[in-house]
Amino acid sequence: MSSHTDLEKPEETQENHLDVIRTISKVPDNPNYYEKDGLRTEGDGVDHSHYNPGSIGFIMTVAGCACGLAASQITPLLYLTLGTTIADDLNRPDLLLWLLTGGLVAQGALAPFTGPLADLFGRKVIFIVGFVLAIIGCFVCIATPNAAGFLAGQILLGFGAVTQELLAIAVVSEIVPTAKRSIYAALILCVIIPWSPGTMYANWISVSSWRYVGLVLALWNIICLLMIAVFYNPPPRVNARGLTTREKIARIDFMGGALLTTGIVFVLVALNWGGVDYPWRSAHVLSFLLIGFGLIIGCFIWEKFAAPHPMFPRRIIRAPRPFFCMLFVIFAAGINYIPLVVFYPIEAISVYQSNHYQLGVNTLPIGTCILGGAIISSLLLWLLKGRTSIVMTTFCVMQTIGSACLAIANPHKLSTIMPSLVFALIGVGGVLVPNQVIMTVITPDDLIGSVTALTVGLRAQSQVIGLAIYYNQFLSKLVSNTWKYAIPAFIEVKYGNPELITEAMTTMTSIPFREWAQIVPPFPHPNSSAILQEGITQAYAHVSAP
Repeated sequence: MSSHTDLEKPEETQENHLDVIRTISKVPDNPNYYEKDGLRTEGDGVDHSHYNPGSIGFIMTVAGCACGLAASQITPLLYLTLGTTIADDLNRPDLLLWLLTGGLVAQGALAPFTGPLADLFGRKVIFIVGFVLAIIGCFVCIATPNAAGFLAGQILLGFGAVTQELLAIAVVSEIVPTAKRSIYAALILCVIIPWSPGTMYANWISVSSWRYVGLVLALWNIICLLMIAVFYNPPPRVNARGLTTREKIARIDFMGGALLTTGIVFVLVALNWGGVDYPWRSAHVLSFLLIGFGLIIGCFIWEKFAAPHPMFPRRIIRAPRPFFCMLFVIFAAGINYIPLVVFYPIEAISVYQSNHYQLGVNTLPIGTCILGGAIISSLLLWLLKGRTSIVMTTFCVMQTIGSACLAIANPHKLSTIMPSLVFALIGVGGVLVPNQVIMTVITPDDLIGSVTALTVGLRAQSQVIGLAIYYNQFLSKLVSNTWKYAIPAFIEVKYGNPELITEAMTTMTSIPFREWAQIVPPFPHPNSSAILQEGITQAYAHVSAP
């Protein structure tokens, strides 16, 4: 059927009475398929009301999805906190922003296509392709001799991660009854628990070589690939029934995805340049900003008025108010994620003088608290049915208050930053993944892949934009603070070589002061080290000051 109808389809229950089912289907070429209450899939030959949780196929499919979701989450967890170390080792600290955002841009770029591809061509084949891309990306990162190769590996890892996360959530949501989705979301998140100290693993591994991180990821992805390939047997794709391969490809909105991705990249370049390489009012910055926003606006216009098959069909919005509220919260949480995961490790090194062993311990809250918040939130959504807004509001307040309180931490006492950091991370975790599960509940079953792609893509794009903005402000404030705090300290100890000052301020993002002091010429007098360390510490500590 291609439009709303008033037909009713009787369904005989065990009590021999009729169950009224409204048929609201816009899926073509599927005469046997209809939607119960406008959301749940019925009539496709699969029992969506009952499931067998004891079957080996079901158990291994859920386990494979849980491991795949873990793979998607530990990829940034392992690499983002090593960004400065990798950039310094590859002799390209100037490319730090791109090394950090390459995987995120890839996730945002592929997400709009992954959902429709999975909805049309089937979950399993797209899932397997995602694992293969991630495995290849791992080995590229392991073997690369330069920053360009590492960036290529991160892009492949980003493609793999978005596919893994999207399909892990979509597959589990599809094979369990709607009422069980929140509890199964909490269940599959539990597989990430052994990986929650991922920042510690990464930093301890990097003492030998950061390249070994890719080997660990590759082995995990291979295990996940085997589980899905052997045990997952997906139901038929009702929205692809009767379509040829060419017709399926024609339903992928390549134009909309290209406009959105290109626009985001242009905006990212402008935000990276503004106030650092070029003035904000320069032609370079303004032209890229205007073109970028123009392309993004053009994408929305194309999607609404011209796209024959939009990336996200209008039928996806069955409950407008909660739908758009969830999208806004996901966007905000994605931005809040960046300073906690990317810039706190830099602060732990430059301000609190953490080496890689200490940094591994000091960044433990990143993985454990985000995961803890996600699990707690999912369980509360299951226990407090009908109280979704209260649960989400609570975690939003937590991340806001916790993030704001980070600004009052004492730069000489690491313990003063931990309570605020933990509070903020739990709040972020409680918003990101559970919101994606909520979206699957208020979306038609045949579009679960598409709506999950929307949430994953939106989160990735918000992280890219947030990282660009924060990094720009970080560099701008750091340059200002270097003149205010660090350079006077260098002059005081008669150690004012401009190249040495630049090296010190750049290197301090990857190694603590005491390690840097051992590889430079001896200081002029005994208290020079203390004076310089205090000046550099204050320069980094005041980056967040107004």
